[in-house]
Amino acid sequence: MADRRPIQQAHERAFVDHFLDWFNRAYRTDFKVVSEPNPPEAIIRSSRTTRWIEVSTAFWNEAYAKDLYSYATPGEEHKPVGHGPFQNMDNAFARNFVSVVKKKLGKKSYVPSRDQYGPGYLVVPIKCPWFDGQTVGHMKDAWAASTVNDLGCFRSVYIAFQSQNAIRFSRWPTK
Repeated sequence: MADRRPIQQAHERAFVDHFLDWFNRAYRTDFKVVSEPNPPEAIIRSSRTTRWIEVSTAFWNEAYAKDLYSYATPGEEHKPVGHGPFQNMDNAFARNFVSVVKKKLGKKSYVPSRDQYGPGYLVVPIKCPWFDGQTVGHMKDAWAASTVNDLGCFRSVYIAFQSQNAIRFSRWPTK
């Protein structure tokens, strides 16, 4: 099996860059990446403070993740997701999204970063071909029905999604 780690790192770094471009414009800050310890993906510094960013992608399902990564990984045979039929795609994605975010919020390995730099930013790229406002409703329902062990390692969670040929960000309400 080919090594997917370089593809995953490039994906994560791209989303760190997209997030910082957006965040700096939206909040009139000047954060820049100063280190990439992995984890977290990036330590960022502005003229006033240091923070950190973790990226964790939420895929429609595991088969779709394999489809995308196998297609992008040199030397790996492409494993398409299949032809379906597919049912309850929004619900399946919403469950995966909640699982991804819950794992990150409760992960003890981020405590040292939190203690050194303060709470960081969790950026969750959305990889779901049918993502829309209805999907967000399913995500909110699944989130409300879950219990979260939040260790306080993240100041905010942001979802990243494609809209009108651009990557957009929206803060996810974790409370």
